[in-house]
Amino acid sequence: MDASIQVMRNYRGKWGAGPHGKVPGSPVPVRIGLPFAPQTRLASRLAEPSRDTGQRRARYTPSLVYLPRALPVRLRHVVGAISLFAVVLAPATRASEGMALGLPCDTPPGLAPDRAPMARDTIGLNYRSESLDLTDSASVTVCVLVDSLGLVREAHLSRGTTPFDSAAVDAVRWWLFDPARRGAAAVPAWQSVFVRARPPVDAEPLVPDVLALATNAEARGDARGALDAWTGALARVGVHPTLRNEWVIREHILRLASALAKPPSVPLSAEGQARGARNLMQRNIARGANADYAQTLDGVLRAAPWYVNAYRWRAAARAACGQRAGAMRDLLCYRLGVPDSASRVLADRALVMLAAGDTLSANSLLKN
Repeated sequence: MDASIQVMRNYRGKWGAGPHGKVPGSPVPVRIGLPFAPQTRLASRLAEPSRDTGQRRARYTPSLVYLPRALPVRLRHVVGAISLFAVVLAPATRASEGMALGLPCDTPPGLAPDRAPMARDTIGLNYRSESLDLTDSASVTVCVLVDSLGLVREAHLSRGTTPFDSAAVDAVRWWLFDPARRGAAAVPAWQSVFVRARPPVDAEPLVPDVLALATNAEARGDARGALDAWTGALARVGVHPTLRNEWVIREHILRLASALAKPPSVPLSAEGQARGARNLMQRNIARGANADYAQTLDGVLRAAPWYVNAYRWRAAARAACGQRAGAMRDLLCYRLGVPDSASRVLADRALVMLAAGDTLSANSLLKN
């Protein structure tokens, strides 16, 4: 083929105009394979983004038109021009079909990063009991905004319509990335990630179905009942094969606990174990010892997953023993649960240290 046309249309909007506060992309260049300049200039003008700042238009998918070599040269030029207008002035049904698949993953205007974000530590999915009857795997595309620390700040479905879409988005929100780079500097960037959902084969359904109990209790406004159900689900993580994402469960628990007028109490035995581990880690920075302290705090946070300070102390222990991914997720949980801005600032400082690989400084900040 010696002639091809590819046109991608884009849109323009304001910061925060979309449901996830994202910035629509900059104009996508048009690649024209026709051997005459006027059509190239025309295509460039037609491919400019809309100046209408009202309702946004969905991104058109790329369209390719190949012209056979057997056509005479002049006829190929005419067919190419007609095809170009057909692509640019495509009917609105194409946009609505694209929107049915999810929101596109757009990059903010400005210089593109030299290197895209790369997933460094991933989390599995939680599968509902009704999905166990599905034997085929499915692919879900999730669009994520990865900040300069490698944390996911926003995530939404880009392409899916499978029974696992919600679970995939919940999982990706807790992934950790190597951030995008522009030169030597880490920069925020949007990135599409592909999640393969594979329900466990021959797994027994959850009895009782604590995921369904928790979501139903939340839907009817029963915060205490939802808290109990999510705590029961957390106890099954690592035991039942359908539960592979403990962090979204902890997120639900912390949000519910902070919304209650009277927060749930921490058992005295769990609080004593947590404070004992913290006192020991203040005097000992040995890697093996801190791994033991982190394991002690694991048990505390299974018995009382709303115990906010225990997340901070476990993050300190994990930083000291090299479990950087777990420490960063613990800090995100700590940040969710604390009521004051000073504690959130401390968590942010520790996250910056951990993202830079300074685990000793993070350990010193968090355990004191």
